[in-house]
Amino acid sequence: MLEWITQDEEDPDEPTGKPASVTALLASLRGAEPATALQELSLWLDSAKDAAEPEPQAKSEVLALMQEGGAAHVAALQAQYLANARGTRVAREAAWKSLVQYQSRLARALCASAGALFTAQSAARALSACRTLAKLHLVQYASVPGKLWHVAYSIHASAEKAGCSSDPVHAQSDHRTKTSVEQELLRLLMLRVSAPDMMAPEQIEVADRVVEQLGAEFTLRQPGVADNPFCFEPGSEFAPRRAKGRQAGDTTRFFGPGMGYDSLERIARQLGAARPEDFKAFGKDIAPRVQLSTVQHLLTFWHVDCPYSPPAHAAASGTLEVVHGYGQIWQYLSRALHGASELSLADSSAGVPQPPETWELRGAGGTELGAEVPQASGAWVKCGGVVGLSVRDGGGRWVGIIRRMHARPDGALQADVAVLSREPRAQSLREVLEMGEDSVFSNASSRQFAFSGANAVILADGAQGSQPANLLLQPEHWKEGRIYETQGEEPTRFLRGLQVVRRGEDYVRATFEWVSRPG
Repeated sequence: MLEWITQDEEDPDEPTGKPASVTALLASLRGAEPATALQELSLWLDSAKDAAEPEPQAKSEVLALMQEGGAAHVAALQAQYLANARGTRVAREAAWKSLVQYQSRLARALCASAGALFTAQSAARALSACRTLAKLHLVQYASVPGKLWHVAYSIHASAEKAGCSSDPVHAQSDHRTKTSVEQELLRLLMLRVSAPDMMAPEQIEVADRVVEQLGAEFTLRQPGVADNPFCFEPGSEFAPRRAKGRQAGDTTRFFGPGMGYDSLERIARQLGAARPEDFKAFGKDIAPRVQLSTVQHLLTFWHVDCPYSPPAHAAASGTLEVVHGYGQIWQYLSRALHGASELSLADSSAGVPQPPETWELRGAGGTELGAEVPQASGAWVKCGGVVGLSVRDGGGRWVGIIRRMHARPDGALQADVAVLSREPRAQSLREVLEMGEDSVFSNASSRQFAFSGANAVILADGAQGSQPANLLLQPEHWKEGRIYETQGEEPTRFLRGLQVVRRGEDYVRATFEWVSRPG
């Protein structure tokens, strides 16, 4: 079962197949480097497959120990993978390969064990392992193998046939936690239909924690009941999908977030009443802004009527010049306006200007461009990142955001970039001090000596009326309602920040309005 990963041919020492054997192995790997530990565990699973078959009950117990003991190493290496935001793609893919090699072997073994000794507990454990494996594909923007869906649907169908799909079971050593086969299937399905191709890898991890927390509230309908927004085809290798606009068959099963949507709305309201930095509902190891943006994303894509559908792309050719990172984008636009020789003090805060990368244009549709990301690019390429870009054949310098990512089977990575502005402007601003605001500098001195400066990218100034006035700004300089004074232009103008549209890793996108000189 689950033969979606090519088997290695190592021949380690033969395991005994007893719980004491795997317990000793896990103890010996405690504190080991995660990639090394997972390699050892992968070899053990390979050899266990070919060893003399133990009794199904004993094998199930051994694999349960392996699943729980290996989880710490999976979590540690996954954290390294997510933290490698500025590393190379080679390093990230090496970590990813170690994770997938282990998790695929574990999932295969658990699913085979559940087939040999079918209980609600063994089936729930197998589906949980399948979800972890699916998540590992999603964070790499790779397609989840079709055989995984076929096996997951089959396990659930067997549980329904046995009348135990909803039975509460302890799938972990922590007996305070209960789950069921149906809940584990729904967690897997809901993670996949959450538009992971439009999330950064760390957001996908948060989404997995959300479905773990809310899984008991998700809903699965019986065949013929089509009142939920998502569906899947039992017995197929097709991933679950949004039901609207799809032809449903007699066996199609519909599902959705159920009361989990209401719970997520409550979490969002609680977040709205608290400071963003205090929001840690889904762990202290992931930034609050990432958790917030993930909750907002899920509320959008779990809704009955999703407000977004990607535009159709027509084939296109050519090349794009691409720079990434807010500071680099500001300099890229500033150099186009003033020339490379004119650099202000504010420019230097963005670091040394980096040469643009060259991306191959593959398609275009609406306000989007599809391009192939070169293999030499760093691991920075992920959904939500802002980029400066220009068409090599003489186009102007634009600003866009990476909206979707997809890794093709041949390893090539494609990014769909939504163009935010075709006439962006790099603008230096000064934060105007509010009446009674504590500061060692006055407005006059900060203006004279260039203190309280901020670099902004004006995406739209509101003059055309096609979109409201909005800008990009460094997070540390953003404050709702603050007034900013433009620098380096005559006459000087003032703008007031209104509302955040999106918070990124190194930028805030927000609306603003032009105001008269403050008193």
